[in-house]
Amino acid sequence: MEEKDLVILCIKGNRSAQSELVGSFAPRLLSLIKRYQPKSLSPEDILQEVFIEIFRDLKAYNPEKGVLYTWMKTIAIRLILKTRRLDQSWLKDKTVPIEYSDAIPDLDQILNKMNTDDIMKLIIALPDGYREVFNLVAVEGCSHEECASLLQIAVGTSRSTLSRARQMLKEQYAQMKIY
Repeated sequence: MEEKDLVILCIKGNRSAQSELVGSFAPRLLSLIKRYQPKSLSPEDILQEVFIEIFRDLKAYNPEKGVLYTWMKTIAIRLILKTRRLDQSWLKDKTVPIEYSDAIPDLDQILNKMNTDDIMKLIIALPDGYREVFNLVAVEGCSHEECASLLQIAVGTSRSTLSRARQMLKEQYAQMKIY
């Protein structure tokens, strides 16, 4: 079934269409949520909240403006960031010390050698604020301006946090002694 038809049926309350929508998109959204996951919340609980918002706002989706998954992903990211802003604990992670080492290869070279599960483990291990900036800029492709707006931080903070996150990933990789 095409996405347009699926959305129309979901809006009309068709339970099998709603189930198909969840079944089609839940695995990708859950993977996205796990990259951003606040450590205190269950990714499955967040996924449930995301789908509640998706079904509540489905009438607002316009297929001419973008792909359904992109729209759903935006809802998921905004919900996670809203939850984090209410908590504000990620700001406390700014004091994490970084050990610089020239012996560690470039981050892009490191990530190209690793499988997806190992990369996810490294990203999830980042402190919340660093993980959020890294996900938004390096993974989702947001500009630093967009990232700063979403996280309600300065653009310079986004840039420096990304730099520190990349360095932390390199350090984590070095501690794994893979290379």
